[in-house]
Amino acid sequence: MRYTLTMLTLARYTFPVMMILLSLVTASVSPAQLVPRSKPPSLHSYSVTSIQAILSDPGHYQFRIVRIRGVVQTITQAPHRTTCGLGVAYEIRVKDESGELMVIDLGPCGRNSGNRGPVLPETLSGSEQVDALIYVSFTSHPWESPNPPEGILQWLERTE
Repeated sequence: MRYTLTMLTLARYTFPVMMILLSLVTASVSPAQLVPRSKPPSLHSYSVTSIQAILSDPGHYQFRIVRIRGVVQTITQAPHRTTCGLGVAYEIRVKDESGELMVIDLGPCGRNSGNRGPVLPETLSGSEQVDALIYVSFTSHPWESPNPPEGILQWLERTE
């Protein structure tokens, strides 16, 4: 009986303590944001991350917003399920001096209007230089998958 009472008391206080600890840990997040916002901070408030850095340390960049700069190699349309139903997404292959990365734009129905930047992906063509904020994600765990990460487009600008 006493053992059961002790376990109930422990269970009752463990959850609130864990929530407090979790809030303290997430309050001190690094400048690379962990959660996408309705509008990310200014593009220029991020330093440029090389694509090779993302590919070589995928666990560090998982679920973070990072800035990449490179040349559009290809842009293709692909079907994508959105809140509006089946829509079109854009797969943009971006290459910098260190490697290539697929950047996904969720299309007109999937993108947040305050979250796209001054350039729409459908207006891009190959060999244009771009500066982008992307939300890095994997289809599976980075340490298990041979698949490279993808970036979900958060902000896009052309560069000179």
